[in-house]
This record gives sequence, C-alpha cells and structure tokens, in this order.
Amino acid sequence: MTVAAIPFVQARNYTRGRSNPIDVLVIHTMEAPEKPTTAESVANWFAGSTAPQASAHYCIDNNSVVQCVHDQDVAWHAPGANHNGLGFEHAGFAAQAPKDWQDQYSQAMLDRSAQLVAQKAEEYHIPVVWLRVADLLAGKRGITGHAQVSDAFKRSDHHDPGVNFPVEEYLALVKKHMGTAWVPPKEHKGKEIPAASNPTLKSGDSGYQVKRLQRLLVQRGFDPGKPDGTFGAATLQAVKAAQTAHGLKADGVAVPMTWHALLAG
Repeated sequence: MTVAAIPFVQARNYTRGRSNPIDVLVIHTMEAPEKPTTAESVANWFAGSTAPQASAHYCIDNNSVVQCVHDQDVAWHAPGANHNGLGFEHAGFAAQAPKDWQDQYSQAMLDRSAQLVAQKAEEYHIPVVWLRVADLLAGKRGITGHAQVSDAFKRSDHHDPGVNFPVEEYLALVKKHMGTAWVPPKEHKGKEIPAASNPTLKSGDSGYQVKRLQRLLVQRGFDPGKPDGTFGAATLQAVKAAQTAHGLKADGVAVPMTWHALLAG
C-alpha cells in the first residue's frame, strides 16, 4: 500500500498548512460499526454538509484506507496534538472488549493500519513507541492514543481507542511492516523534539525566538506587549499567565514544556 494508491476525500473542516513538524501519530476509533464501508462512510461524513467540527488524516477499516486531510495540513482530530500530529481513525468503538479487537475484522484492520503507520513512522522519522501522558508533556515523539492526548492537554474528553486497545500487538505489527527500517526506540535519533526548535527563554533574552514566543502568546490570548524580540516585563508576565493557565510552574521561564503547552493551544 502506498499513499499514492489511497483514495482522497477532502474533509470540510481542517487548517490549511502546517507550521510544525509531525511528531506524533494519534490512534482513534470512529465510534462507528465495523462494516466493509466504514472508512468510506466516515470520510464522506467529514466531507459533507453535516460534517462535524472535526476531521482526521486517515480513515481505516478492514479492507480500505481513505485519506481525508493531506499530511501537510492540520486535521482537527486531537486538540493538543493537532499542530504536530497525524490522526488515524479506525472502525469500531472505544468501549470494545479485548475479544472484540481479536476478531477477524479488527485483526485485518489493525494490520492495514500498522502498514500505513509504519510508512509514516519511516517517512517522518518517528520512533515506534507508545507515548504515555508524561511522554507527551515532555515533548517525546512516537505513537499514542486520543485518550493520552486528552489526559495530557485537557482539551478534550475523548478517550479512544479505549483501555482494551492492543497496544503491544499493534506496535509489533508496525515494527513488522517497517522491516529493516525499524530502529529500537532507545537508539532512535528522533525520539525527542529538538530542543533548538523551542529553546529555553527568560527575561533579558532577545532575538527571533523571543519574537516567535511573543507572537505565539498573542495567538493564545496572552499579552506580551509589542512583539519586538525583547523578553521584557510584559513578556515575563504573559509567560507566567500562560504557565498558570496550563497548570505549569509559573516562574516566567519559557522551557520546552511551556512551548509545548502553547503550541498545543
């Protein structure tokens, strides 16, 4: 399966363009029955006049994959990881029991999904590791669920793909499909978002990254004063306010976790 061979149905609601690299591959359930045309049905729903204020990059069922948003655009699938994630929707429900993930339909779907995710992990140099809440907050890169994103960033109450999703089995399938391209997570050079992308900034600093921080603060509703590239008193107070709003230590130092919270929205 190649991306070129995947049919494309443009979702109605998404953000054109992407300003952040892809760091996280997010697994979802569609909360829709396991049918041979579920991927197509949900893709058409995302595209239609009654589309929800949501979308995903890929919809997957037991026999097909439909792309709904281009990788270089931002799908509205997991608030907190939209800016740096790809969303993969799967037929079925978050409430499924372990046995439900082992039936013929689910096994075929998981293998199809793992093949696609393996391609994306290789393309974007993402480690094949399941990210927990602490990993997401620390800016790790890998594969995760909508539930973990919700718990990390408190922007949604969705908890798919559910507690019974077979994480270890799924990661093993992704590893199998990667073949010789697979790299052990501990040895993977892309396991963390480069610190240089979001450097630690504090009062007295200046330059492009400070201006970038100031503009991001404005976008998120915090007032750093004029975005002039100088980390002064107004920027200090804005950073503290943002940290407080996101449950972080409000010391006014923009560490990578502060950046991550702001970028996550």
